[in-house]
Amino acid sequence: MGNLEFNSKDVTRLLRLNNSVVPWASNTQTPIQIVQTGYLRDLIVLIQGTPTVTGTAANVFIDPLGPFNVINNFQVNSNVQAGIINLSGSGAAWYMMMKDMLEQTSNPYVPVFLTPAPTALNPYNQLNFTYVEEAINAVAAPVNTSADELWQVPFTLPLAQQINTLDGFIGIWDLQDPSVQMTLLFTPNTASAASPFLITSATTGRGTLPYTAVAVGTDNLALTTPRTWVQRVMYDPPLDRANDPDFGYVHTIYEETWNTSPGGATVLNWKALANSGWITRLLFSVQDSANLPATAAAYTATYNTRGGVSPALMEANNAINFTIGNNAPVYVESIWDYAVRANRELGGQLPQGVFYIDFLGRDLTLQNVLDTFTAGNINLQMNFSSALGATSSGKIVRAMLQAVQQ
Repeated sequence: MGNLEFNSKDVTRLLRLNNSVVPWASNTQTPIQIVQTGYLRDLIVLIQGTPTVTGTAANVFIDPLGPFNVINNFQVNSNVQAGIINLSGSGAAWYMMMKDMLEQTSNPYVPVFLTPAPTALNPYNQLNFTYVEEAINAVAAPVNTSADELWQVPFTLPLAQQINTLDGFIGIWDLQDPSVQMTLLFTPNTASAASPFLITSATTGRGTLPYTAVAVGTDNLALTTPRTWVQRVMYDPPLDRANDPDFGYVHTIYEETWNTSPGGATVLNWKALANSGWITRLLFSVQDSANLPATAAAYTATYNTRGGVSPALMEANNAINFTIGNNAPVYVESIWDYAVRANRELGGQLPQGVFYIDFLGRDLTLQNVLDTFTAGNINLQMNFSSALGATSSGKIVRAMLQAVQQ
């Protein structure tokens, strides 16, 4: 495998082209056909609508997984390989935060809020343990004060991953080939099936809809005529096919649940599927229902924990315990060990309750990538000093390098 020729001067050109704009017709799964041309690297998706607030806007608050849970599910499939990407809206956003912070030292969701809010500098505390608050509007719902105000949430769905061992991006799709077809499917997460689409939940802080309200049924936020914009990040095909990138491998990103139900748990476990490819990155989360306000009225401008599990529950030296084979330790960390690693690798912290392990490393090589064909019994465990809340939740996002299905 190699991409040296493809990366040479004047062989190709990077393009950013609009694919389509699709109005929401319902809150069910909607397919978007990707234009069949060029060599596709990424899809940029923008959810956009006009916000309409009824009742009191100040009484509508963002949900712990909002605004990203405005999308229940993204899928990118092709007729060559199903399941290239299968992510929730929050999973997609968190993965892109991790990827951009690792590779570009920047967070794609800005401006940001810091949680807790910065105070006077403590010269004896040199560990930056503030969480990036990713929502542009952290707590209160937007107020439509002008005719051109829009509610917008961008997502990036990366189809290819740069791997320097292989001389460039791996997972580029040849849509110039008429036999290869690709589809993006998205499922809106709304309480209504037509415009205006209600995105305010009757349940407080459980990741059900992007917003929750003090007076359910009275204080609401809805999106009028929402639409999904899709942009392709792609390359012109080389004039000489001998300069093509390697199309023999794909990079998939797939969301799973913990093998252990988080509700009431003190230990969570996840085991990688054997013979499934090479794991390049893992992202995992725990939303603790015991760390949520009891009512919507309890949400305040200082509440930005997103229901993420408290660091106080993760002070044991094996709070994060990643092992392979005969339980050989690879990552064994307390929350403080993890925080130091994240500060060094990411330049800061992900939202509270969201964690990661990067096997590509800063140099983006295959040196530490985990081969599920040879490294058996790959396990991730989280240990907490007390039980999580009864309705807690969490997810695993695994990124994998795989051979194209024949």
